[in-house]
Amino acid sequence: MRELTLLEAVREALQEELERDPRVLVFGEDVGRLGGVFRATEGLQSRFGTDRVVDTPMAELSIAGLAVGLAMRGLRPVAEIQFADFIHAAADHLVGEAAKIRYRTAGDWTCPLVLRTAYGGGFRGGPYHSQSVEAFYAHVPGLKVVAPAFPADAKGLLTASIRDPDPVLFLEHKLTYRRVRGPVPEGEHLEEIGRARVVRTGDQVTICAYGMMLHESLAAAEALAAEGVEAEVLDLRTLLPLDRDAILASVRRTGRLCVVHEDTLTMGLGAEVAALVCEAAFEELKAPPVRVAMADIGGIPVSDPLEDAAIPDRHRLCAAWPAAAPGAVDPRRRRLTTRQSRPRRRCWRWLCQPSTWSGCWPRWSRPAAASPPAMPSSPGTESACTRRSGSTSTWGPTPPPGAAAPSRSSTTGPGPRSSACLRSGRGRPPRSGWAPSARAAPGWR
Repeated sequence: MRELTLLEAVREALQEELERDPRVLVFGEDVGRLGGVFRATEGLQSRFGTDRVVDTPMAELSIAGLAVGLAMRGLRPVAEIQFADFIHAAADHLVGEAAKIRYRTAGDWTCPLVLRTAYGGGFRGGPYHSQSVEAFYAHVPGLKVVAPAFPADAKGLLTASIRDPDPVLFLEHKLTYRRVRGPVPEGEHLEEIGRARVVRTGDQVTICAYGMMLHESLAAAEALAAEGVEAEVLDLRTLLPLDRDAILASVRRTGRLCVVHEDTLTMGLGAEVAALVCEAAFEELKAPPVRVAMADIGGIPVSDPLEDAAIPDRHRLCAAWPAAAPGAVDPRRRRLTTRQSRPRRRCWRWLCQPSTWSGCWPRWSRPAAASPPAMPSSPGTESACTRRSGSTSTWGPTPPPGAAAPSRSSTTGPGPRSSACLRSGRGRPPRSGWAPSARAAPGWR
C-alpha cells in the first residue's frame, strides 16, 4: 500500500469528494490560488474552478456564517480557518447556530458543514498561532470534534465528516502535516466517527491521546517497554462524541489510566476522560488516573526552549509512569493500612472507669495485683456503666472469662501512670469521695 503524509491524505479526501459530489464547496483564506497556508488545497482551484474552490477575505465570522447558510440550503461546504487561534471569532455561528439547528427544529433541518483548522504548537508560532482549542468545542452538544493522528484516519474521517449530516470541527495538528507518513488506501476510504482505536496493545497502563500527542505516546510506550512496562496506547480520534466503551474496556484490561493532551491541564479533555473512568470503572483501577498536559499558562512561549518545556513530550510521559507503577500501593489499601496501623482511640467513656486512672489500658490486661478495698457507692449514684454491667461491686464492663476483675482505685491516689496519660489528662486522680453518676455521662442515656 502506498504511503502519504497527513497533508497529502487531507488533500486527496477533498479532491475525491469534490469529484464525487457536486454539492461540495471548499472556501477559506488563501485556499484557492495559494493552496492554503499549509498547501492542503494546492491545485484544487485549477482543477475545479473558482466557483467551487473560493478565496475569502480574512474574516472568520463571515466564513462560518457562509458555511451555515450554504449547509442549510442543501450544499456541503468545507470551510477552512487558517489557524485554530482565530476560530473563536466564528464561535457565534458555530456554537450558537450550527450546533443547535437539528435540536431547535426537532430534526427537520440539519447543518452538514465541515470546519477545518490547524491547531497545536511546536513549530515556533508563538502564542497567536499555536493554541489547542479542542476543549472549548468538545463541550458543545450538537458538534462533532475530530482529531486524526494518522494519514489513513485523516482521509477516512474527513470523507465521513463531509458526508455527515451534522456540523464537524476537523482538527489537524500542524506538526503531523509533513512529519507523519503512513499507508493510505486508494479510492474511497471511510472511517466511522465516534470510534477510538487501539494502536498498541499492553496490559499495565492505558495511555489515551490524539493528534501529535499520540505519536509522543507511542514513543514513550516503546521506551517503557524497554524497562519491562507494557503500555496500551488508545487513539481517541474523535473527541466529541467520545468512544466510552473503548476507553473503559482498555482501562479494565490494564487497571491504570494516563491521559495526554497538548491543551492546558485545567478543564482539559483529560479531566473528562479521567472522570468517565472513575465513575464507571473505579473498582478496576489499581492507581489514580494521571494527566499529562501543558501547564496553565497564557499561551505558547515565543522562546524556543520555553516552548519545548511547556509542551508535553515522551520524556514527561515516561517520568509520569511511577505515579501508576505496578509496585505502587493501591490508594484504597494505603488508607486502610494507615488506619489499621494507628493505635485505636479509646472512647471518652473509658474515662469513667478506674482502670484508666492507673494506666492506658484496662487493668485486667495486666498481671493481677492485690486490689484495695472497694469504696461503697451511695444509694442512687450507680453509674450507667455499673447498671450496664449488672454489678454493684465493680465499675466498667464485665472482664473476659479467666481475667482478673477490675477494681476501684484507692482514694489515696492513682497507681503508676504513663506519660501519654499524663499529657492527655487521662491519668488525673479522682476527687476524694467522688463517684460517677448517670449525669456524668449524658450520652449514655
